[in-house]
Amino acid sequence: METRFTRRLFFMLGVFMMTCCMLSCKKDEHTDTDKVALLSFGPAGVKHGEKISLIGTHLDRVTAVEFAGASVDKAAFEQHTSELIVLTVPMEAERGQITLKTSEGDIVSKSSFDLEVPVVITSFTANVRPGENLTIKGEFLNWVTGVHFAKDTLVSEFVSQSMTELVVKVPMTAETGPIVIMTSGTQPLIIENERDLVVSLPAITRMSPVPVEREAALTITGTDLDLTEGILFPGIKDPVMQFESKSASQIVVKVPKEANKGKISLKAYSGVLVESPIAMELAGDLPPLEALGHPFFDDELKNGWSKWGGWGSGTAVDMASSEKVRDGEKSIKVTFGGGWGGALQMGGGSATADFTEFRFSVFGTTGTNGKKLNVIVKGGTKQDQVISIVEGEWTEYKWSIASDLGAPATITEFILQDQDWSGTIYIDHIGLK
Repeated sequence: METRFTRRLFFMLGVFMMTCCMLSCKKDEHTDTDKVALLSFGPAGVKHGEKISLIGTHLDRVTAVEFAGASVDKAAFEQHTSELIVLTVPMEAERGQITLKTSEGDIVSKSSFDLEVPVVITSFTANVRPGENLTIKGEFLNWVTGVHFAKDTLVSEFVSQSMTELVVKVPMTAETGPIVIMTSGTQPLIIENERDLVVSLPAITRMSPVPVEREAALTITGTDLDLTEGILFPGIKDPVMQFESKSASQIVVKVPKEANKGKISLKAYSGVLVESPIAMELAGDLPPLEALGHPFFDDELKNGWSKWGGWGSGTAVDMASSEKVRDGEKSIKVTFGGGWGGALQMGGGSATADFTEFRFSVFGTTGTNGKKLNVIVKGGTKQDQVISIVEGEWTEYKWSIASDLGAPATITEFILQDQDWSGTIYIDHIGLK
């Protein structure tokens, strides 16, 4: 009897414990399912003005749905049940979490809400100065994440931003060219405008005094001159970056000792060079040469003349040097390597019928004084002449086409050959007169 009683007691205790456990579980389940919960929302890639569905439990207790940037009261819900809310996405809604407002507290979505946004640019300021504001107008501009200026300058922090207007400060390094707008959303956009943004550059209208002394102050008058980072002088490799003074209308700068006459260039902060429309004249320089009637070289090769190969070890030719210039803006820099090398060889074909002289000018660098050059002008019966270089100054050489060159009907080739010495000269203003 004891055994049967004991077993029955254990059985009854077991049933009691299971019942207690089940009651406890039902209470927990009731507690969890009694809360407002957001299980999902969609569809993905919804647009402003389209419908979005929110699925969950006890959603009938929700009094409003908040998006980043916008809120929708339950009175505006299109469907509202315990398991479903359907509403229209407000035009002001932005990317972010969705919050369900209830009397029991806020329910915040675990995943971020995003949209497909058709950002549109309708207009922007046509002309701007670097460092000033560019205003862009359009639709959904609050979804813009970056503005890319030419060249390769990205701005992602804005002066102001709204749905219809974006204000961005133009970088000092920006250039004229298209602007590219980058957006966020489920399908981010890259929008390139067909019309270029015109970015102001400095410009020169006048320079004084004329002529100016080397190492003296040159006053440059113009527009947007405060956008100048540096000034490039003829004959100087690097731009001058220090000024006596600088404003939008005037720059005062000291002329480098090594500068040559010619056109100067203003270097904008973008790196763009703006050449002066007039040449800077230097005190003490030689007066301008007479214009050639038929130039072979005058700032550049002309009238069908071209540079040929030349010969000799250690020779080099720069056909567009601005280091030493007799007239204009460019000369030919010729380096001889010795061994009777023909460093400069030019070929072409110029009739001499209307001309009496063949001319060119030479500047001798340090160590070339008194050095001899063979001058070979092919086409006539007398082809070779010899000149002696003058160091540190320009010398013009002239030959009679009839007596010195043997009356060639056409000059076909021009060569400078060293007499077994090495060094550098500059040659300019080559042709017939």
